[in-house]
Amino acid sequence: QFNRPYLGIAYKTLSRDLAILNNVPQGAYIQDIVTGSPAQKAGLQTGDIIVTIDGKKIGEEFEVATIIASKKIGDIVTLSLWRDRKTLEVTTTLAPAPNQ
Repeated sequence: QFNRPYLGIAYKTLSRDLAILNNVPQGAYIQDIVTGSPAQKAGLQTGDIIVTIDGKKIGEEFEVATIIASKKIGDIVTLSLWRDRKTLEVTTTLAPAPNQ
């Protein structure tokens, strides 16, 4: 049984063009949040845009899934979020992915 860490979100990565068009930062637009997940515990909301994870810019350089996959269960990650035209910083502890 190989357990991997997870954040617990469904997201769409916004391209630079799409971000500019919608006047939002480039990043991962959160479409859904898993109940009881690290994302929910950190207070993430649908509609939030994850701009960075541990200082790594989401979008052209990094993908959320790739960053999370490089971490270990129990690692604490710092997320920079964009919500209501403001930037927030939250931390959460990565949990094991639930068995599918």
